[in-house]
Amino acid sequence: MPASPRSGVLAGWGNAWLAGLVGLDDVITRVHEAMGGVAPHTLGEEPLVLGLGALRRAGAVRMRLVLPVPGDVSSLPGPSDVNQDALTAGEALVVIGPTPPLALVPSVVVHGPAVEGGLESIHWRVLRAGRVPPPPSGLRAADHELSVAIRQTTAALVDLDIASARPHVLALLRDRGEPEPGPGLGPGYPPNAHALLARAERLADLLGLAALDDGAAVTASEVSRRSDVLRGLSAAVRRAYEAAYDAFDPAYAIR
Repeated sequence: MPASPRSGVLAGWGNAWLAGLVGLDDVITRVHEAMGGVAPHTLGEEPLVLGLGALRRAGAVRMRLVLPVPGDVSSLPGPSDVNQDALTAGEALVVIGPTPPLALVPSVVVHGPAVEGGLESIHWRVLRAGRVPPPPSGLRAADHELSVAIRQTTAALVDLDIASARPHVLALLRDRGEPEPGPGLGPGYPPNAHALLARAERLADLLGLAALDDGAAVTASEVSRRSDVLRGLSAAVRRAYEAAYDAFDPAYAIR
């Protein structure tokens, strides 16, 4: 799982723009900051700035981040071909307001030889969705699920003695300090959404480290148990991302 979903910043700042809290230039700047570099990003067949304007003219009022995985597709809007594209990408945005609703599915375009550090840009395809899926868990529920997953993962890794082989992994789990989140959330998000996003980003980094090898797990049963507990943590992180990015409330921009 990436440190932050590619479409997250577009939801977090796109929602603020659709509510009139920021300008379109702010959205474009934040997307470029999150993605790195200055490669052009596109939405539909247009540059991102024009594609966003087309979404507003189509009646867009809100964007919802969804992070599906095989076996957990309740957040997908349908139809089946849109769901499959979103599953392949690992993420999508549901655009609420147009009839029918729209789905934005990202893909990465590399400019220049990748071995030479070629720039990456994101192309969001605009697809007709079948429905507006139910909202994700609320912030409190997602935070509780994440806390439970952290306790279970910590206990399992200590029991498997992975702590001695990967002390930095255990340190990430036990660190209760909340770092500042990345640029994903614009004005209009409550403080607990920012805090939840920061936790999710920190734990996504942990999952990236854990995916490098099997840690101190030796036997097949130990590897399987480690995989199961990390899968549970990954699911909690995904739901935390979805809840944080969906917690937009313009009233918080004036508090």
